[in-house]
Amino acid sequence: MTTYNQVLTEIQSLSLSEQLRLLDELKVLVSHSIEVEGDDETIPIEDIMQSQTAWEDYISGKDQGITSQDLKRKLLGENFA
Repeated sequence: MTTYNQVLTEIQSLSLSEQLRLLDELKVLVSHSIEVEGDDETIPIEDIMQSQTAWEDYISGKDQGITSQDLKRKLLGENFA
């Protein structure tokens, strides 16, 4: 995993316009909630971060997910048809 200092070094190598663009994007990331595009719904940043972490864990192989049978049991109970 990349450390803070490595990220900072990378950021310092960016042009001023790229740094400002990154700053704008980071402001959006750390806001308390984010509006869903095309909807009035807002999603708390904590939910978005948790979702992102879960996705990264799945992609990296840290989380293998669950089988469709296990998902059906979880959603429909033990005696699903």
